[in-house]
Amino acid sequence: MPFKHENLGGELSGQLIAAAIAVHREFGPGVDEPDYERALSLELTARGIEHECQVGLPLIYKEAHLDCGYRIDLIVARQLLIELKAVEKLHPVHEAQLITYLRLSRLKLGLLINFAEMMLRDGILRRANSHVPALRQHNQLAIDTTFDPLSHEVINAAIEVQHVLGPGLLRSAYEAALAHELKLRGMKIAQRLPVNLVYREQLIPSEKEIPMVVEGSLMVACVCTKEVEPIHLARQRSLLKVSDVEAGLCFNFHSDSMATEIKRINRSYRPK
Repeated sequence: MPFKHENLGGELSGQLIAAAIAVHREFGPGVDEPDYERALSLELTARGIEHECQVGLPLIYKEAHLDCGYRIDLIVARQLLIELKAVEKLHPVHEAQLITYLRLSRLKLGLLINFAEMMLRDGILRRANSHVPALRQHNQLAIDTTFDPLSHEVINAAIEVQHVLGPGLLRSAYEAALAHELKLRGMKIAQRLPVNLVYREQLIPSEKEIPMVVEGSLMVACVCTKEVEPIHLARQRSLLKVSDVEAGLCFNFHSDSMATEIKRINRSYRPK
């Protein structure tokens, strides 16, 4: 059954898929994503289909344009968003990327195309932008009274971010918005701090980073998952152990309510 979405119908997406199939028929599943993008652009041009490549996409949070490094692979006829992949298997994060870009761009329809499939039609995911901005009821959470004042303020900022953005976006969107919200509240933050791993008194070069430290004393980690599991906290605790701070908070921004998805992280924790 052809995909229908308002006045886009199936025609525009059908034209794009036909062009993608022509590229896949020529190259098969074995080249890299930029190669497919360039070839698809050439095919669309040959077919007279208007499009733009590598379109920058800022996150707009409370009228501030935040640069998260987002770039849309293609926008076709100013209506259809296209994200290209060349991976063995599509991952949920790829779908989250498509949905994020749809919501931020306010385009109505997006296609995620994985050229690494044997049959291209098996690697096409269609999503419509069903997100309608609305007044969301602000969560009034009964925050644990054992949290210190700094943690309380950071928690309130995270609740505000989820209230504005809602669930379902990429982690980087929440990190950027939370950093901005904390700055609006006059708090000092540091992001992407390098990690110094030492083992047997030897320094191990590492590309890992501390995601965010607030007021020099509280590590903040954002996750986007169905629910926070012990492994998520264990990973953040590993970063806390190699940081210069003693405590941290972990927020799950994909939860419908953050009431049970705010987790404290301590260095002193030992699994049972």
